[in-house]
Amino acid sequence: MPDTLTTTEKEIREEALTVVEQAKVVKIVDQPTYDAACSLLLDQIKPFRKRWLEYWAGVKEPAYAAYKAILDKFNDGAKPLEAAEKQVKAEIERFDAEQEKIRQQKQREEEERVRREEEEERLRLATMAEESGATEEEVNAIVDTPVVAVAPPVAPTYQKASGIGTRENWKAKVTDIKKLCAAVAKGTVPPTYVLPNESVLNARAKADRGTLNIPGVVPYNDPIVSGRSR
Repeated sequence: MPDTLTTTEKEIREEALTVVEQAKVVKIVDQPTYDAACSLLLDQIKPFRKRWLEYWAGVKEPAYAAYKAILDKFNDGAKPLEAAEKQVKAEIERFDAEQEKIRQQKQREEEERVRREEEEERLRLATMAEESGATEEEVNAIVDTPVVAVAPPVAPTYQKASGIGTRENWKAKVTDIKKLCAAVAKGTVPPTYVLPNESVLNARAKADRGTLNIPGVVPYNDPIVSGRSR
């Protein structure tokens, strides 16, 4: 059977190449060449494409069925494991975010503590200067000195596991498409920030044809040549 299939495949491949080569030199300039091109399309190319499909269907369908069976068995384990990974990652992400909020709050509290201590120290120095006979201007200069509170970084609230990392992954979410389109119209953002919904526009064009009336959109006919083998 393999030898027969190989021989048959070689034969139809050779025939395919012949048809392809004929198609490459097609040039319609008058009625005879038009008729010849139509004959090539309807009597050779279309029927041969059907033969090619039928030949490979006998090979492709069993192979695809086997592939589908393997894929189903693969997904039996892969899908639940993928869901499990997403679930655990989401919980790790939630915990990370929660602990980071706690750390930031502690950092703010530490900076506030350092700021208060610096203010108290500044007032103490101002009082000492005043008691030592410093002028009002000198005392005010001490009091008005800007406070620079630099607290050491607060340690994380937990130790991350080896092999687990969280990286930034910034994304953009459109909250007002009209404002975005208005920005495009004004030229403040490039047109590439908004992509047209071509499937919806094409459906509208099929319905309205030449009467399509949408700002910035023009209808056009992209004809498709069809033919049935004779």
